[in-house]
Amino acid sequence: MTAYGDMKARKTPIPTPTLVRGVGSILVGLSVAFMLSGMGIGLRVALAGTAAVAAIALTLLHPYRREMKYFALANNVDTFPTIGQMVPLMVWWLLLMISPVLAPWPSWGAALAFLIIGGLAWMLYPHVDGTRKLAYA
Repeated sequence: MTAYGDMKARKTPIPTPTLVRGVGSILVGLSVAFMLSGMGIGLRVALAGTAAVAAIALTLLHPYRREMKYFALANNVDTFPTIGQMVPLMVWWLLLMISPVLAPWPSWGAALAFLIIGGLAWMLYPHVDGTRKLAYA
């Protein structure tokens, strides 16, 4: 079996709740879109910071994290973040840091950035939050 086939064959035991994944992805996309918009820098930073904190808080405070912890303890799975979980967060941070230099973008450009970043966040969310890692227990 190929590595891709092996990956697809493993079922995630505790999937990321759709609400967390959806709202978190929207907030990640909004944080970058706010920073690329034509608003004043103070407002951009406040809105992007609020969106980023809300996305992280939503992920870490949702009850499914407790289920993940119990599953990891029961199956002796290491819960320490891997580099694969950290790289998307570092890219998000980098985008937030360089976006003021690239701003202001037109409204359609910020909306396009929101869609692209939000879509990428949706695809990567189970890998970043650790639920996909549990499939390898």
